[in-house]
Amino acid sequence: MTPKADLADAASLGDTFAVLLRHRGRGTMPDKMIRPLLMTWPSVERGQEGKSWDDVADARQPIEAWERRTGLQLPSDYKSFMLKFNGGRVYPNMFNYAVPLERYPSTEPETFLDPLYDWEYVEKIWSGEEFGEGCPPGMLDIGSNPGGLEVLLSVSGDTYGQIFNWLRSTNKWGTDGNDEVWLQAPSFRAFMDNLFDNSDRLGYDHWHLPGLAPLVRELSY
Repeated sequence: MTPKADLADAASLGDTFAVLLRHRGRGTMPDKMIRPLLMTWPSVERGQEGKSWDDVADARQPIEAWERRTGLQLPSDYKSFMLKFNGGRVYPNMFNYAVPLERYPSTEPETFLDPLYDWEYVEKIWSGEEFGEGCPPGMLDIGSNPGGLEVLLSVSGDTYGQIFNWLRSTNKWGTDGNDEVWLQAPSFRAFMDNLFDNSDRLGYDHWHLPGLAPLVRELSY
């Protein structure tokens, strides 16, 4: 039986994780997994073992309201993801960022995608409640790494649907060095499909919290 079919028969979240462990032992564990975004950062997410996917807000109505209000449409791949999961913490979760090393220094241009924001937080950034006028116009801030590198999704113009990197800033866009984004991927799905883990499994070590293991689901949308 395939992991996908087996998961469909799982009667509970605990059963779901048991299925994942069983298939991992067979070498057929799902390639991509997700757990819910219960808190913004992993350090405060510990101790949330009593939570479940039922605690994740349904994003459909607020997304549709935003689309009516702005006259913009979310790219279909990102919208499908948000309607099913409303953000989360995915695995694999590493990517080679597009920001030049002289602007975002590191020994290697690798980082973690953690987290993908829920819709409530995406709207807070869009409205200026978070980061003021810093976020580039026509872009949704949909996630970040743990160190101030944001993941943007273009929702207008010639770049519609493309994914960009942005160095978080509260300076008004276009001023004081806050004037550049870097193309990361041609679409949300392409970005997600290219996430990886390295040979040391640093991505898994960053992502995995044993107490939240029963909440793991296969990432498909």
